Amino acid sequence: MRLDELLARTPRTLSFEFFPPRNERAWHTLEDTIEQLIPLGPDFVSVTYGAGGGTREKTREVVQYISKNTSVPAMAHLTCVNATRADLRGLLDEYASHGIENLLALRGDPPKGQERFTPTDGGCAYAADLIDLIREDGRFAILCAAFPEKHPDAVSREADWENLRRKFEKGACAALTQCFFEPRLYIELREHLTRSLGHAPRILPGILPITDWQALVRFCGVCGASIPESLRARMEPVANDRVETRKRGIAFTIDFCRELLEAGAPGIHLYALNRSTAAAEIVTALRQSGHLA
Repeated sequence: MRLDELLARTPRTLSFEFFPPRNERAWHTLEDTIEQLIPLGPDFVSVTYGAGGGTREKTREVVQYISKNTSVPAMAHLTCVNATRADLRGLLDEYASHGIENLLALRGDPPKGQERFTPTDGGCAYAADLIDLIREDGRFAILCAAFPEKHPDAVSREADWENLRRKFEKGACAALTQCFFEPRLYIELREHLTRSLGHAPRILPGILPITDWQALVRFCGVCGASIPESLRARMEPVANDRVETRKRGIAFTIDFCRELLEAGAPGIHLYALNRSTAAAEIVTALRQSGHLA
């Protein structure tokens, strides 16, 4: 099912994000995770695309696996990195031939060894260009990325949010956010886009479950997400206690999701990290409190 159609009739959604496994053992882990999370009733799932397109084939394989073995719509991530427009059109043909009809259009991160993104000659320089190309093809529902704190390469939040406005105007039906940890960042982003577009766009907060504090700090250092002092004060005293770290981290994540949903977020998009337990705990708690159907 195309996600533009699904989202148009579903006021609040639950979705999960997976990444392509690196080896056979990781494949089995992902298969188990999918088997355990699908009964929770997600409206859709997404599958990431490695830097430089390094996991392109595996991304497609995971999307196909989900489509074959479940009834849940699956979306493939697609980036501009290391691809000409001709390459991208060929990839669209390949995806369509395998029944894939939902894409998350991203500029993409620089390949390993490169500090900054450099457009490929004859390729797309921005996600908005990729959205144009996919929309002209006409066979896919298009989602895009949003950054509550701003993209690391953007000169300001407002400039980045205006770029998001253009992505919606060019054909994205919804946006998934980068991880963040303060509700006000999401609220400010949504309010700006609502004023700019004249209506409230579909922006789904991307939620990273907190289970490993040091891993979270490293990840935020790479992606540019900030960690509020209130969260540091809660987590750093127990950073060396894995059990208490997980307990406090999951409790924070559940409260964070509740606040976002109470503020009007049209659902949550959970980064499952190819594991089921944390995501299942969060969804179960949100359903018990009535925040998710």
